[in-house]
Amino acid sequence: MDVKTGISCGALAWALISFADPAAAQTGPETEVVTGVDEVVVTARRRDEAPISVPVAVTVLGSEQLRTLAVDSLQDLRAVTPGISVGEVSGGVGGTVSLRGVGTTAGSNPTFEQTVAVNIDGVQLSRGGAVRVGQIDMEKIEVLRGPQALFFGKNSPAGVISITTADPGRSFEVEARAGYEFNAKERQLEAVVSGPITETLGGRLVVYGADMEGWRENIAGQAAEAANAIRPGSVTGATSGGPQQSFFFTRGTLKWEPTDRFDARLKLSYAKNEGIGYNQAGGFQRIYCPNGAPQLAPQSTVLNGGTPNADLAKALSVDNCRPDATYANGNINPAFLVNSPEGFTDPSGAGDYSQQLHSLELNYRPSEWLKLTSVTGWAKNEDFRVDTYAVAPSDAVAANDFSGNTGYIQFTQEVRVSSDLPGAFNFLAGAFYESSELETYTRAISAGSPLFLHNIDGETQSVFGQVLWDVASTVELAGGLRWSKESKDFAVSREGVPQPVSPASADFENTSPEVTLTWRPTDRLTLYGAYKEGFKSGGFAAATNTGPAFASPLNAMYLPESAQGFEGGVKALLFDGALRLNLAAYDYDYTNLQVNSLDNSSGVPVIRVNNAGAATVKGLEADFTLRLPQVRGLTIRGAANYNDAKYTDFLATCYIGQTIADGCNLLLNPSTGRYTGQQLAGERLVNAPEWTGSLGAAYSGPTAIEGVDWGMNIDTLYKSEYNPHPELHPGALQNDVAFLNAGVRVFSADRTWEVALIGRNLTEEFRVDVASNVPQTGLAARTGTALTGGLADLSGNVNRGREIMLQVTFRPF
Repeated sequence: MDVKTGISCGALAWALISFADPAAAQTGPETEVVTGVDEVVVTARRRDEAPISVPVAVTVLGSEQLRTLAVDSLQDLRAVTPGISVGEVSGGVGGTVSLRGVGTTAGSNPTFEQTVAVNIDGVQLSRGGAVRVGQIDMEKIEVLRGPQALFFGKNSPAGVISITTADPGRSFEVEARAGYEFNAKERQLEAVVSGPITETLGGRLVVYGADMEGWRENIAGQAAEAANAIRPGSVTGATSGGPQQSFFFTRGTLKWEPTDRFDARLKLSYAKNEGIGYNQAGGFQRIYCPNGAPQLAPQSTVLNGGTPNADLAKALSVDNCRPDATYANGNINPAFLVNSPEGFTDPSGAGDYSQQLHSLELNYRPSEWLKLTSVTGWAKNEDFRVDTYAVAPSDAVAANDFSGNTGYIQFTQEVRVSSDLPGAFNFLAGAFYESSELETYTRAISAGSPLFLHNIDGETQSVFGQVLWDVASTVELAGGLRWSKESKDFAVSREGVPQPVSPASADFENTSPEVTLTWRPTDRLTLYGAYKEGFKSGGFAAATNTGPAFASPLNAMYLPESAQGFEGGVKALLFDGALRLNLAAYDYDYTNLQVNSLDNSSGVPVIRVNNAGAATVKGLEADFTLRLPQVRGLTIRGAANYNDAKYTDFLATCYIGQTIADGCNLLLNPSTGRYTGQQLAGERLVNAPEWTGSLGAAYSGPTAIEGVDWGMNIDTLYKSEYNPHPELHPGALQNDVAFLNAGVRVFSADRTWEVALIGRNLTEEFRVDVASNVPQTGLAARTGTALTGGLADLSGNVNRGREIMLQVTFRPF
């Protein structure tokens, strides 16, 4: 933060003190007040704290708000939380998440880890597979922004999404919920049974199932009659739409509290998502065509026996080349599935993903001031995928069709000890261990295609600690650090024959300190300033999916990513607790940002991973929640974020067709006479809008019918323009947008039944979170030259359209 910002925050703090409750005792954080707008406990510092007092920029969604907004997955978060971007991609990487414009970029590399970590019941998941599988029956979600290395470790330099799932209560309860979303023809059923088993043991079981026909319409079939009349067999089939998937989830929880000094919590969960191929379901659709229509001349030439046919190309060009609820992707050509190495025969492809996540948390309090915690986690992700990257009504080029399999197993163990002493000093210390195994491949479906199997074994060890010092009754100084060492071993085999790689192993070591000064002049006002560092380990990219045996050792290693900077904020409860206000300013420098992209310049998708030199991310964010005592049951909420996220040094590859005049003027290739690089210093980061914000209201109260209440909510989310393409192709630029969500519900006063109508994206706006080049389009030979007209078409992952869901809930007990 600069001096001007610091002075402004200080002046604002004094102004807020005058509005804070003058009668509030000048006590420390142990006497925090939890009000009607501040009731959710935050665990951002591995302690139970009220949001008003925790010195962290965090957005908390409690169970009631999650249910009201029908949030069942990470992808649902982007519809209700400003400043977060969540996108799904094909391949084993699963998806991408970014906060404050920092996150994993586009691509399909399953070895790539997230810059925003997902933590579920204390178990940290750094892979994007968490995006694909929903998390049902959640108690709360904490979105922690900025580096979180001290308490959450590696792979959290941009933030953490911490999910706490529901535990059994002390009374028996049964809940059944059914939902139907009209536009996607999506059916949902959920059942929960929870309660005491014995006096000291409680159990909870949730089972959830959903089936969706899809909200996207596939118009590829519109090309069949004309194209097949010109060249029979050009269009061999297409699905009616997508995603066409089913989802099953179950979690069992046992909570044992034999004494007031010991408790144990065991959670076992399983999730499975099955559907057709991601691209056949419209996951990637054409979003930009520089020539005004899809570039299908290369495919039509192949279909026509090697002779160009303009009429055939025109007949295939039914795609409108914009993000919306339609797409034009054909199925896999059945001829290409003959003798497939997978033995797979369904031309609609497959996208089958599963996740097992188990955790055991033990808490022991040997005294009133000491707590010992152990969290053991085990996770297993598996995905099988068969897809075509043609992004066109016809699948003419076998090299565009791929199958893949990724298996990932992770074991984690964390132990920590924390104190709650009455004196000036308290502490937290712990150790963490992780062991992981990844096996993955992506290969062409064509018969005889070689199998390049990539194996990466990892081991992480870290120790961390923090000391809290109450310098005065209202001032806290907290300092700590985490030391981490991660080792990774890399191996590649081709048809079972080991291939040379160098290096074959690597160690990544890091020490991330954090210092926070917090002033709580009253129990309704908190001011804080912090210096933080973050770390994302380096690794190896599984970049090989076809080709001959290695003639020389493959170097697939990429460097670690790090962050350091300052953050400060003000949190206040004003007007007798009716208004909660949070303000934060931040300024971070990022080094060696890991960039993952899908390069189709050769016509065959190849995964590229490199490091951007440096970037700065600075900005201001604010949010408020207001409950007017004059209007009981009404809540007004809003948020705004100004985010200046720019590269300061990034020698990036050029996008297909980028000319010298367009900035492709670096890294001359002497053998071709063409430039291959561009400098993106001064440009905004991928998926980094300058402004995001939200404004909404919720109301609940009685109806004219005794014993029947009603409620409603309405929210608008805004984001300014941004670019989701890893090389910042100007054709991928997304205009600013406002999304509208609303809902209404009627329920019994005792909550035994409820009927809700939930709407999201009611104005049906479409934007792209992940963008890439369409294979077989553009003229790569014009890249880095003075010749224009070589731009490729672009495809992208488009957000879900309008959702209108009817939901009925029964709670007989």
